[in-house]
Amino acid sequence: MAKRNRMLAFGLTLAFCVTLLTGCWDRTETNDIAFVLTSSIDLEDNGQVRIAFMLPLPGSMGGASGGGGGTSGSNKSYYIDSEVGDTAREATSKLQMRLSRRLFLSHRRTIVIGEKFAKNGIGSMFDIVPRTPESRMTCFLVVTSGKGYDLLNAEPKFERFPAEVIRELTKSRQSMATSTKDIGIALSFGSDPVMAFLDTVESQVAKQPSQEIQFTGYGQFKGDRMIGIYKHAEADGLMWLRNQVREHSLTFPLVPGESGKNLSILVTGGHAAIKPILKGNKVSFDIQLDAKGSVREDLSEQDLNQSDRIHKVERKFAEQVKKSVQATIKQMQKQGTDSAQFGLIVWRKYPNVWNTKLGEKWTELFKEAEFHIKVDAAITETGLINQNVIKEGISR
Repeated sequence: MAKRNRMLAFGLTLAFCVTLLTGCWDRTETNDIAFVLTSSIDLEDNGQVRIAFMLPLPGSMGGASGGGGGTSGSNKSYYIDSEVGDTAREATSKLQMRLSRRLFLSHRRTIVIGEKFAKNGIGSMFDIVPRTPESRMTCFLVVTSGKGYDLLNAEPKFERFPAEVIRELTKSRQSMATSTKDIGIALSFGSDPVMAFLDTVESQVAKQPSQEIQFTGYGQFKGDRMIGIYKHAEADGLMWLRNQVREHSLTFPLVPGESGKNLSILVTGGHAAIKPILKGNKVSFDIQLDAKGSVREDLSEQDLNQSDRIHKVERKFAEQVKKSVQATIKQMQKQGTDSAQFGLIVWRKYPNVWNTKLGEKWTELFKEAEFHIKVDAAITETGLINQNVIKEGISR
């Protein structure tokens, strides 16, 4: 009898619990969500903030044709809309008022920052993004010349959405990815961050030219304000100094002044060891760089099968790496920006000295710092040939 009563009580309890499980009362249907692919933030001339969002069009997602740029065209598979406000949050709220679906930020992977907003200061963004649980700190931040909204309206042909091009270029093998988290950590330390710089470029070969998106370099920030751009050699040197070497090509003549006899070396890897040295109030750095590369083109008519020739190429290769690093340091010292985070390196080795003497006047000390650079370069691959396969035929 007692056992039967216990079973009855258990059954009644289970039945009561089941009545409480009536379904997902707070569920969000996919049809009620507007997935944000990317967004941009700009500063208008009147001081207001403009926010723009790129949203896929559900009715156009079934086809295989690429999406056109902007909000025009019958075959587009995405929609771009923007709004202004005194703050980014106000602009977003005003835009939401005319959207039939709720903006959903969890799938956003990039945020494009217009040049004027970047120069005015990006500090306010680190109050907006972390407050929204849907916003990811792994989202990439990129900066562009002109308006960020214009980059969203580019018309790349290879991908369906411009957002995909922006994301892939930012995290490609040729560039250092600049996430919200990385930039936030740099700013919280008082360091000077860098940000991937993208721009639009007109395609030069198609019958119908298109507006493509191109990786140009890195935005140079002093605190949270952009003051310049690292391009070409300076951008290459920055990767070495931050010990984040990515694939990039170096083209140079083996003999100075000989035009048309260049070599192209693909940098395939590298490592930087930076050692700070303190002498009183003076700071210097010993920089040891180990570079690896492969020959991708040789118009110098050298037989790379000979050890003395390949060593000569390696020495020239090392010179080019050193020049790029020197160019980066020169730009940093001229602008007073520690984009390579040398201050962080000093703090890690001499925390007490940094806190008591160096930290407050680091900008001035950095401008006077000395750098001793040594590069060891190795050519690990010359390709399947050592010289042009038709060289003898040409000579005859």
